[in-house]
Amino acid sequence: MDLSSIQTILFDGDGVLWRVDEKVPGVDQIFEVIHRYNIQWALLTNNNTKTVGNYVDKLNHFGIPATLENVFSSLTVTTAYLKRKYGEHASIFVVGMASVIETMQSAGFKVYYGEEPPPEPVKAVVAGMDRELTHAKVKVAMRLILGGAEFIATNTDSSFPTPEGINPGTGMVIGALIGTTNVQPTVMGKPGVEMFLTAVEQMGANPKTTVMIGDRLNTDIQGAQNAGLWSILVLTGVTTAAIAAQSPIHPDLTFPSVAEITTALDQAHHG
Repeated sequence: MDLSSIQTILFDGDGVLWRVDEKVPGVDQIFEVIHRYNIQWALLTNNNTKTVGNYVDKLNHFGIPATLENVFSSLTVTTAYLKRKYGEHASIFVVGMASVIETMQSAGFKVYYGEEPPPEPVKAVVAGMDRELTHAKVKVAMRLILGGAEFIATNTDSSFPTPEGINPGTGMVIGALIGTTNVQPTVMGKPGVEMFLTAVEQMGANPKTTVMIGDRLNTDIQGAQNAGLWSILVLTGVTTAAIAAQSPIHPDLTFPSVAEITTALDQAHHG
């Protein structure tokens, strides 16, 4: 992999650029290099606890100039899929936090949620992260899925890193619904290729000069490889060097953090 040929960088967020509200060391420097060499970039995140606007605000708070065009999330990919398949005003049931509900409502869907069954049939059950998941919510969603509604998962991340340690991720919710229905969901986020291909297409990027930088082998790295992109693993998130050494998924390059990628990019451009 020739780093000097890279024209587009796709970043994961949690564990790569930040941990919750703490910026990972080296982030300022890598964006200086991106600007210096006219490299375009975007954030690709499976996290559905925030809206795209929330992520723009977070990036700007970290001193990274960003607009809505710089962010691709599992929620934006989900809304695009639903519109394409069921139309803009389809009825859906959501198991998820306010970010999921508000995004689906803003997209024009007729959204039901909570612990009571909807008063009409729904086309799909959209499941994201829900820190207030209850037996009653699972029961409603389970019955809708078994009744024929499409089971859509924004993502299936089992966990995410925080300064206090690893916390349960959206996979907690998806696992509950798989376990009660024995139905596998249509997955929108990484490692599915739709998010990667959507970003590449909308950015006008060339897959041969695009790299994904992530901290998860089974989402960021596997997804990038599935989409025909280069991949770089950083060890500031959920994947340790020991885990990486034992995994059958092999990134093109591995660095301790984005700080070392900055140095490597500079060296590559200076020969």
